[in-house]
Amino acid sequence: MAWRVAALALWGLIACGSKDPVRELIRDLDRYPEYSLIVDDTRIEGSFFPDYALRFQVLTAAGQRVAGRDTIVYEERRTDWMEVREETFYRYEKYVGMVVASKSLDGRRTGTSQAHPPGYQYVGNPQYGFWGGGGFWQFYGQYALMRDLMGGWGVGRGDWEDYRRNRERGRPYYGPTKGGRPTFGSRGSQTQKTRPQFYQRQQSRRQAFSGQVKNRMGRTTSGWGRGSSRFGK
Repeated sequence: MAWRVAALALWGLIACGSKDPVRELIRDLDRYPEYSLIVDDTRIEGSFFPDYALRFQVLTAAGQRVAGRDTIVYEERRTDWMEVREETFYRYEKYVGMVVASKSLDGRRTGTSQAHPPGYQYVGNPQYGFWGGGGFWQFYGQYALMRDLMGGWGVGRGDWEDYRRNRERGRPYYGPTKGGRPTFGSRGSQTQKTRPQFYQRQQSRRQAFSGQVKNRMGRTTSGWGRGSSRFGK
């Protein structure tokens, strides 16, 4: 239990303000043989001098002895809200619902430059599941949490191959794009289904910002119009 107390203490310090909470969390999570760090939610409060905050979802795996057998046990939890600087906020805000850092049992790691939907790093590995009918990946029952993190999204072979190519090239992967819209990430269609409250807040914030920009442009245009009239006299 000591490691849990230490982790909570560290997260409490990070929540008070950090240059980059992802880097701090990775240092703590490295004790686990396997983990996924997911951007869970974002928050902006205030207008003139806004405060920015991020919250993360953490999935860890550790070996435990259950019913006399050695097994891997997965745990899921969320951090407190972490206040961050504006530039840090916008570094991660587009990745809501996506993994920004991970480590698998084979030692493979991914970072923010390879951000991807949760669970994709396990697809194609026969330890976690198999390719079922219709060419979609099926997780074994004990790994149902991976499927739940995807919100029930079915990963097809072509989808998985696109993910692998982007990972190898060091690029983020937002899932298939349909109608010019990604599946995952802050603007993703799947994110709208699995995080409806976040998505609604985000849309309202963007509409409010767009309205402010239009009002400013309107005042500027009006001012120039009056100025031109005076110069014309």
